[in-house]
Amino acid sequence: MVFRYFFDFLTKFHLQLNRMLKILMSSICMAVVTPCLTASIGDIEPMDETLTRDSIPDSHKWNMNLYYSSWEEWDKDVSRAEEVYTEMSGYMGRLKEGPETLIKVMKLSDEGGLLLDKVFGYAAKWRDLDTRDNAAQAKFGQLIQMWTRIGSLLSWIEPELLTIPQETMLEWIDQNPQLEPHRFGLMDTYRTGKYILDESGEKLLSLHSGVRGTSRRIYNALTDSDGDRPTVKLSSGEEIVVTPGTYSMALSKFENPEDRRAIQEARMEQFDKRRNTFASIYSGIVEQNWALAQSRGYETSLGMKLNRNNIPEEVVMSLVDSARKGADELQRYHRLRQKFLGLADYGWSDMFVPLLSVKEEYKYQDIVPWIVESVAPLGKEYQTKMAEQFASGYVDVYETPGKTAGAYNSGTFGVGSFVLLNYQKTLNDVFTVSHEMGHSMHTRLSQEYQPFATHGYTIFVAEVASTLNEKLLLQKLLKEMDRPEDRIAFLEQQLSQISGTYFLQTMMADFEIQAHKILESGQALTSDRLTDLWRSVVSAYFGDVIGEDDPYMRSWARIPHLYNSPFYVYQYATCYASSSAIMKQMRDDPSTVDRYLGLLKSGGNDYPMEQLKKAGVDLTNQEILNAVSEEFGNLIDLLEVEYTRYLENQRVG
Repeated sequence: MVFRYFFDFLTKFHLQLNRMLKILMSSICMAVVTPCLTASIGDIEPMDETLTRDSIPDSHKWNMNLYYSSWEEWDKDVSRAEEVYTEMSGYMGRLKEGPETLIKVMKLSDEGGLLLDKVFGYAAKWRDLDTRDNAAQAKFGQLIQMWTRIGSLLSWIEPELLTIPQETMLEWIDQNPQLEPHRFGLMDTYRTGKYILDESGEKLLSLHSGVRGTSRRIYNALTDSDGDRPTVKLSSGEEIVVTPGTYSMALSKFENPEDRRAIQEARMEQFDKRRNTFASIYSGIVEQNWALAQSRGYETSLGMKLNRNNIPEEVVMSLVDSARKGADELQRYHRLRQKFLGLADYGWSDMFVPLLSVKEEYKYQDIVPWIVESVAPLGKEYQTKMAEQFASGYVDVYETPGKTAGAYNSGTFGVGSFVLLNYQKTLNDVFTVSHEMGHSMHTRLSQEYQPFATHGYTIFVAEVASTLNEKLLLQKLLKEMDRPEDRIAFLEQQLSQISGTYFLQTMMADFEIQAHKILESGQALTSDRLTDLWRSVVSAYFGDVIGEDDPYMRSWARIPHLYNSPFYVYQYATCYASSSAIMKQMRDDPSTVDRYLGLLKSGGNDYPMEQLKKAGVDLTNQEILNAVSEEFGNLIDLLEVEYTRYLENQRVG
């Protein structure tokens, strides 16, 4: 696609949505003893459990004036964006006139893209700061409608570009420096050209873009606004309403395994009793993917999804193969947990409770210096700029009434890189801050070192920076902390990360690849077939750790990613494998840091597989994927040593 901004814009908000989903799905609030470090960023930590935005220091809130001082200013840019794209549509049928005309269109594309990036960023952030704000919701809805109009206005561009011979386009670029920032996007249009329809075909597909989201919206309505909220009576006699939030909380905090299992079963009730409905919804999503793939001439839905970023299917299939072969370590980890927890029966509902029930809080003003110090191996520029990100109105720290749950990073070119948190002072929150600041620095460096046309990085590399930052933080904490209680908590945090980011995400990709193959072969995706498929895939990864009667064996129906973002989750796993490889190389080769920073600064100026290769990571080499299981096994060994040391200390004490 020549105007890659249109896709990159959707990718940006897709990234934001899925980071939030991932956190909500896997949030594990593990508590440990506070490490013996002292640091301060000079601000008073708010102590009230219920905070208002007015009670939070400005240093801990987004500075929205970095965007606009008022909605009136925002309105002017919205109007200007409409004008720009309307003017752009007037060049329909004229691209062959020569490079001068194309340069004018590209300038309009960049101007419109910058405006859209800014107005969407402003409206989305106000919406997320208070989801009860109907005015902000209306403003965001206004932009969605405008986006649909723009897509229809510009559906002619790619088909028309492809009428210009590629050799001619290369000559235009070589002879006109103004076109150089768009070289990659223009050449990518020719690469994908055989899958682009003519003008009328592209317009027809654009008109149906909203319809293709119907199944996803039905799923979200059925599970969110219309979802069941059953009540469970706990062993203590207390009654609790089971929501997605209490489900995650219960599995990580409730000490009684029977209570955890009861919460899990209650959470699954609505999916069990509506399994045929959820099967129809998921089948509809798979059918939509297959219909679009066939419309464009792809052989498989997976091939269509991967072609956008020129990812070979073999990489994904190698990932699945590697994770399946390494699943013995995943099973060993959970059997070890079962032993340490002293549980006769063990299943999904027992996988997130910490080994040691120690309660402690991590104040935000204390953990910021730890995170800044932890990235010292990446050099002074990186470390200094991260400190600036914390102190310049780019991080919104605390939960407030109406604020969107979870955490994410969202950047706006020319404005900055913003992080949303809901900091609760848990160890999981500490690593979440480190994770999101990795995204924030990736975004900032991409914006600083790339022009607008190529600043947007792909999902395929997005989680490399975030997971590498977590590894650096773990390295710092393990180096400085000697108490086994602390080290066990830190190791569990990282083991949980690998389990959830590498093994679990690959398992879900494994399931959706097979589900799509079933439908593409002409078979129906019934609830029984989906349950049987999910059961076989779960068993391939978890073995007999998850029993046949475990509610998780039916939980394909409740996984939001499968509905909201098909063929997305495997990228968490490839990113984790990439960051593991880079971390390992950094220990042996000092030049690795420069190559890695080059990746962060490269934005989207090349295909992600090539960007990773330049950073020293070739994902066609299965040894890189296999190394994650090796890393996982080494951490399990260390956990066993630390837990044995902890038990010995308890006996001596």
